[in-house]
Amino acid sequence: MIFGHRGSPERFPENTIPSFDAALDAGADGFETDLRLLADGTAVLYHDDDIGEMPVESFSIAQLSEKGVAVERLDRLGPYSGRTTMVLEIKRSKWEDVVVEHVSGWRDIVLASFDHSIIGTLHRRGTGVPLGITVYGYIDGLAEYAARLGAGWCFPAYRYVDEVMVSSLHERNVKVVPWTPNRAVDWERLRAAGCDGVITDVPDKAVAWRSQA
Repeated sequence: MIFGHRGSPERFPENTIPSFDAALDAGADGFETDLRLLADGTAVLYHDDDIGEMPVESFSIAQLSEKGVAVERLDRLGPYSGRTTMVLEIKRSKWEDVVVEHVSGWRDIVLASFDHSIIGTLHRRGTGVPLGITVYGYIDGLAEYAARLGAGWCFPAYRYVDEVMVSSLHERNVKVVPWTPNRAVDWERLRAAGCDGVITDVPDKAVAWRSQA
């Protein structure tokens, strides 16, 4: 599987509808995007922690507009449900209920996070939504850890992925989709290691590489 990292960021602004559409039009199997909750309760797609010296979450949607910061609302992803696979990475905790309310009923989604307490909370609540953990580095006992959290997907930094990691996760029925390899040499290595897919900044190039395999 090939997922566009925040869409197709080398062609369009990241985490925007044109960026997602470009990835899908190129033949990608889906895309990854970032979720945040603003001060006024608006759920949006935005990656960075801060704008200026202030946390993104301290602004309202109107204030961002005044600053010239354009963000997509989470609800705009609704039409993609059932059309493609969306990896929705929650950037901060404490709004899990709001996320589930927004995506309830959506098909072919994965809720993921670097903050694994979020994934554990969603698993314990029995939301029924597929879950994933995003990780950096090589974690000892990763497969057991992912299974304990209820994660069916693992999104590791690609440089740390090897065949041992992949096979151990597969033994626990956890799909492995590394981020963000952008070269054919890396895609080749990850495929040889048994990965289920990649999240890449250049989904169009990755699709072309896959078609030649």
